[in-house]
Amino acid sequence: MLYEEKNNILQALNEITIFVKQSGSLDENLSENKELQNQIYEKDQIIRILYPDGSEYRVYNADTDTPKYYIPFQPVHHKTVTLLETDNKKIYLGRAPFHINGFTGYIEIIQPLTRYHQMMGSLFFIMSIFGGFALILSGLFGFLMAKSFLKPLQKLSMTMKKIRKKGFHERMEPSNSKDEMGELTNIFNDMMDQIEHSFNQQKRFVEDASHELRTPVQIMEGHLKLLNRWGKNDPIILEESLQASIQELERMKKLVQELLDLSRAEQIESKGSDSSALLLKTIQQVIKNFELIHEDFTFKLEVYGENLDNPLVQISENHLEQILIIILDNAVKYSDQIHKIDISLEEENGMVKITVRDYGVGIPDEDLSKIFHRFYRVDKARSRARGGNGLGLSIAKQLVEGYSGEIYASSTLGKGTSITFTLPLIENR
Repeated sequence: MLYEEKNNILQALNEITIFVKQSGSLDENLSENKELQNQIYEKDQIIRILYPDGSEYRVYNADTDTPKYYIPFQPVHHKTVTLLETDNKKIYLGRAPFHINGFTGYIEIIQPLTRYHQMMGSLFFIMSIFGGFALILSGLFGFLMAKSFLKPLQKLSMTMKKIRKKGFHERMEPSNSKDEMGELTNIFNDMMDQIEHSFNQQKRFVEDASHELRTPVQIMEGHLKLLNRWGKNDPIILEESLQASIQELERMKKLVQELLDLSRAEQIESKGSDSSALLLKTIQQVIKNFELIHEDFTFKLEVYGENLDNPLVQISENHLEQILIIILDNAVKYSDQIHKIDISLEEENGMVKITVRDYGVGIPDEDLSKIFHRFYRVDKARSRARGGNGLGLSIAKQLVEGYSGEIYASSTLGKGTSITFTLPLIENR
């Protein structure tokens, strides 16, 4: 706008100069030329004809109410347009020298920047309105964004309060978003799953221990009360009570150890190829140990598959030995007339399948799916007489599944039972 105002003044100077030279006289009144007025007169514009000393020869105002401006005179040698500030207002001053019929003087145009100031005022007003609107809009948008961002945190806080009141089963809704809040939600749920699992393990351990230890404690308590009353003076009663108490104490020690083994087995997580064991070497060592203990039993090992000459499986050697000992011990324990145990190895889809078969009493179909439950006994009287607590196969199941394997059983009543478990075969991955 300033550039346009400057051009208008230069054009007005040209128009007036040409008009004066064409008229040939300064006496002709510019105010009577309507065509020139339409071209050069603007609101509050002042046109002055000056003597060489700067005094006024004639003044033409577009408006009689046009304010007067104090402008110091300065002679010029060519057309100039200058931006000045007078009375706290900006104006453009255009001045040009001219000569006509022996008269030498100056043409001067004073252009107040009224339109410029009006436009700036309007622009400031519009920008203020839009700025205020944008501020309100951005504040509202920021509030909604903050509320959206804080919503998952509020849900997390509410979920924690529910967990404190109701227990570990409360969870946040799974999130599919890839941002930090979605990751935090998934991590929180995973953490709560682990905490709940650990809590349930501890609770189950306490319940199992209290349930199974109650009977031997009561038996020992009964014998001690019997001795305290009158049995300590009877050598026969004393010997019988002491033997029974020692027997129950041994059973308690074995039960506690099995419960601890089961608790540790439940905490195993698959660690890929970090844990490995030589399958044939471990099985042959365990069979050799059982042959020394059970000389009347025959243990036969058969290997099917060319890739099982020296297989490496994903499991620690100690855990593999523990699984084999549990299964072989059960096979020996529940064999009646035929003292023979068959062990076979077979490869299947990158897994090695180990099967232990006995020719003993067998398991009824209705009990077959329950033998891996803790403390479950098919025949409780016979199992307790054989020294079992019903924890061995539960421990074996936890160990096998901890290494991404599976374990299952098949049986025919009166003909024997087969226990099969699988483990990842490292060499064939």
